[in-house]
Amino acid sequence: MRIAFLGDSLTEGWPGAAYFPLLQKRLPRHELLNVGRAGDTVADLLHRVTHHGLAPVDVAFIWIGVNDALMGAWDAVGNRGENDWDCAERLVRIRGDYEKLVEWTTARASLIVCVRPMVLEADGSVWQEQADELGDVLAQLAGARSGARELDLRPAFAAAGGAGGGPFTTDGVHFTDAGALVVAGSLTAVIEEIDRGAVAAADTGG
Repeated sequence: MRIAFLGDSLTEGWPGAAYFPLLQKRLPRHELLNVGRAGDTVADLLHRVTHHGLAPVDVAFIWIGVNDALMGAWDAVGNRGENDWDCAERLVRIRGDYEKLVEWTTARASLIVCVRPMVLEADGSVWQEQADELGDVLAQLAGARSGARELDLRPAFAAAGGAGGGPFTTDGVHFTDAGALVVAGSLTAVIEEIDRGAVAAADTGG
């Protein structure tokens, strides 16, 4: 399969440890394309891919939104709740850009996996709250789109942490080697599941 990974620094692989080379080692039979760039927001990624284009792929992973969440957290801290309308308007704008991104990618990929943005910090932090709020919005959009599915990595990190793993990030966002391993393991499992489904469909003529 030809698989594209659209995203920000977490996909590009810096700062922090990179999951993409781990995927390449685990999935040598597939062609993997890294379309990540550090610092991208949803709007940035939408502009970049629509400008540069994307050749047709079998699967596209879209993992974006953590920079939007972090900026939203800074706004929330600075405004101290005084500008809730601006925050709501901003969330609507991000949702609209994400919907355009998913629609654009759908035309170029047989299947899309929308990875939920997350911040791995202590429960209740403003950073995590913003990431969870945005993640809920994007997950709802992905679930409503035919040919798209959501992937939430938080349970995998919770399980790895319960088994004594970690620390998984250097700053709540960018991964350590342990964090990159969790991501690579989760994405590998999804890709292998998709691959098995494609093989089964081909065998049955579906």
